[in-house]
Amino acid sequence: MLRKAAVIMGINKPGHYTPLKSATSGAEQVAQWLKNEGYDVTCLTDRNGQVTAQMAREAISKYVTQPPRYNMLLIYFSGHGEYHARSDLWLFSGAPTNPNDAINLEGAIDLAKYSGIPNVVFISDACRSLPDTRSGSLIKGIDAFPSYSEVTNLSKIDYFKATSESQPAFEGEIKGQNQGFLTYALMSAYIDSPDEITREVIDGNENFTVVPNRMLEKFLQSKINEVIANKPGVLFQQIDACVPSDDDVYISRVIRSLTISAKRGRSKSGKSRGIIPPPTSVGDAASGIVMRSLNREQSSEMIQDETDILNRNPETVDMINNRMPNPELTHFESGCGFNIYGAQVTKAVCSKSANNDYKEWVEVVKHGNVDNNNAELRLWEINRAATLVVEFANGKCSILPALAGYIGHAIYEGDGLANVSFVPSSNSGLHEEYLRSKKEIDRFRALVSLAVKHNSFKVNSEREANSLAGIIRMGKAIDPTLGLYAAHAFSQAGNDKLVKDVIYYMRHDLGVDLFDVKLLALRQMNSAEEFSAIPFCPILTQTWNLLRPRGINLSPILIQAMPYLCNSLWTTFQPTITKSIMDYCQIGE
Repeated sequence: MLRKAAVIMGINKPGHYTPLKSATSGAEQVAQWLKNEGYDVTCLTDRNGQVTAQMAREAISKYVTQPPRYNMLLIYFSGHGEYHARSDLWLFSGAPTNPNDAINLEGAIDLAKYSGIPNVVFISDACRSLPDTRSGSLIKGIDAFPSYSEVTNLSKIDYFKATSESQPAFEGEIKGQNQGFLTYALMSAYIDSPDEITREVIDGNENFTVVPNRMLEKFLQSKINEVIANKPGVLFQQIDACVPSDDDVYISRVIRSLTISAKRGRSKSGKSRGIIPPPTSVGDAASGIVMRSLNREQSSEMIQDETDILNRNPETVDMINNRMPNPELTHFESGCGFNIYGAQVTKAVCSKSANNDYKEWVEVVKHGNVDNNNAELRLWEINRAATLVVEFANGKCSILPALAGYIGHAIYEGDGLANVSFVPSSNSGLHEEYLRSKKEIDRFRALVSLAVKHNSFKVNSEREANSLAGIIRMGKAIDPTLGLYAAHAFSQAGNDKLVKDVIYYMRHDLGVDLFDVKLLALRQMNSAEEFSAIPFCPILTQTWNLLRPRGINLSPILIQAMPYLCNSLWTTFQPTITKSIMDYCQIGE
């Protein structure tokens, strides 16, 4: 029988946060269930004392060894959580006073890929609310997994998060017991299993029924929706799941009944009564169209059946159209620059060449405003690429890669930059090729950017990965953001070979490496190769959480800036740190 292990964590009361009442009992119930299923289990709860992130790290390290001894490792957390810099933070007893007493989930997932254990499953029954205090925004956490450079076979990482980004997760009385909604739904999947989510497997001489991980997402959401329908004051709870593992990977057999008694727990009130949202969100709609296109035999057919979904979701139509580059703004005399929509630009600076062979500079032609008047920035004497720092009228700043021969179209929306796309300037050799495929490329990258923004762009199979790789090979020179998004999707799916392919394709076309793509390809590349990339820090906010697990050290100024990252898709900082970043850029390091 396959060897499986689990680290189960339940924290009712971190720091000054409102105490929870069922995180501990839920963790204890999950731990007992998995022990009954033959798992080696470590259960950490604060029922009888404080639990630290370091204790969790030690528990995980006990199971993550070289050579690997387990076929599956399950990491479960119930407690308070925050969502900062597009990563989840699990809070332990000492947080937020101790900013390291937390687990940075994105960092943990990244290191788990190189654990050597074939399948790792993360289950997070925690809020993903934005920090509402300064101390909360300063929480950094630890990555909790050991780092093994010698591992070459990547693990498949499945995760199930209780709620969507920036949203709370709920708990309350269910069937006479107080439980977290996700934990209840998870247990129900193996007790009240409908036939359509089960399959028969043979292990040795034993034949039994299981629920494959791939079948869990829809069931969990439907079960949570059933609970919410009877909970006045709870608006909605949309889970976030990603399952790139194979069809035969499962957590547990179908058990049909539990003899474990749940402890009494919490009853957490929500906001005013609302309506459960439709299952297709903006991001899900965009992602669904992209994934269906990836599963077609011919990529030329990829957008033909999107009409029905778009007609049902006019918000998606508007957001896609807003992400299309302005077809009238395709020529800069400088051959390089940006049009920025939705914000007024007050200042812009660009990095200088280290060897001073070139005299790059940026000209703010138009400052723009928050309405429909775009800001126009032209970059002159750019040798292949440069780092651009843009300050907005609200004091925030964004960091962008400026690419010779390309005009960037950036959209400021909400907390910061929400989308960037690149179009070959009309005085570039690629412009004619872009015009030939413009309609298809524009639509596809707009859909992908929407899916990425809502954390819905997930490659779940080898077929999808190979199909996406084919599209990227055709389009990455037309718009390098396609390569950027694809590298993240391939990395999330545990397919670093395709990440390596992307960086070499893009390097051939651009003559430089984009920071995020190089970081994601790092483990597949020559370790002696110097880490040099554009811009001088991560492009997407979520990539900042991978610096530590990948062993990349930035300038102290940039590290100090991390707590001031906005909750935006593209790297944008709060006004507090803007001057320091702009000064750093002008130094030319």
